[in-house]
Amino acid sequence: MLRIKHLLFGSMALLIGLFLTACGNQKVQTQPVTKLALIKSGQTARPRIWYHFSQAQAQVTANSAVNGIFVLQKGKATTYMLPTGKHQVPLKQLTKMSTANQIKWAKNKDREAFRTGVTAQQTQAANNIAGIKSDLKRLRKNNGEPSQIKALQQYLKINQAIHDNPSNYAAPVAYPLTATSQAQGEQFGLKLYPVKTVQYGDANVIMASELSLSNYNFNHRIQPYKINGHYYGGYRSDINAHYYLIMTRVTKQTRIIYDQQKAAAISGTTK
Repeated sequence: MLRIKHLLFGSMALLIGLFLTACGNQKVQTQPVTKLALIKSGQTARPRIWYHFSQAQAQVTANSAVNGIFVLQKGKATTYMLPTGKHQVPLKQLTKMSTANQIKWAKNKDREAFRTGVTAQQTQAANNIAGIKSDLKRLRKNNGEPSQIKALQQYLKINQAIHDNPSNYAAPVAYPLTATSQAQGEQFGLKLYPVKTVQYGDANVIMASELSLSNYNFNHRIQPYKINGHYYGGYRSDINAHYYLIMTRVTKQTRIIYDQQKAAAISGTTK
C-alpha cells in the first residue's frame, strides 16, 4: 500500500513538472504594430476619413467640434465642411457611424455649412449697412463734408451688393493628396473651405474660400488613445496657443508615423 502511494505521488509530481515546463515555454502573444502615415493611408481604393479640429485645447475629446472631414482615397482628398457655432458637430456624434454613412452624411452637412456660413456673412453685411445708413443720416443732418458722404454712399453700395449676391453652393471635388516633409514634422496639402467675404474679380463676394493647411507644420504625432469607445490617432500643429489637429480612427496597436519617416526611427515614439 505504501508503495502505491509513493507511485501516485511520483506520477503527480511528474505531471505538475511537465505542466509548469509547458507554461514556462509558452510565449506571450502580442498584437503586431501597424504603422500609419496620413498620405500613405489615402492611396487605397478603400476610403479613410480624417477629422480636422481647431480648438483651444491640445487634446481632442468626445465633445470636441469637428469642423471638417477629409476623405482620402486613391491618392486624392475630398473636403467636407461641417457647420459651426450653434450647429457644430461633436466627435461623439460620428463615432457610431460607418465610413460609408459618414461620407453620405457629410455631403449633406457640407451644403448646410455653406448655408449657415452665408447667413453669418449676410448678417455682418446687414449690420454694416445699418451702421452706414445711420452715419449718412447724421452727416446729412449736420451738413457734413460731401466727399465723406460720397465715400459712405459707395461703401453702402458695396455692402448691399455683398449682402444681396452671395455665390452659389458648389459640391466638393477631389484634389491631389500631397505633403512636404520638414526637419521636424510634416506639412499636408489638405484644404478647408470656410465661407468668407473675399474679393473676387472687381467685387467682394460671399463664397467658400480655399484655406490650405500646407502652411501648418504638424510636428506632434498623437498616438492612439480611446475616445467614446474607439481609438484615435493623428497629428497636431500648435500656433499661438491654439491647436490644429487631424485625427483618424485607428486600433490600439497603431503607431502614427510621418510619410517620409524611416520605420526604424519610430520605435518608442509617443509624441
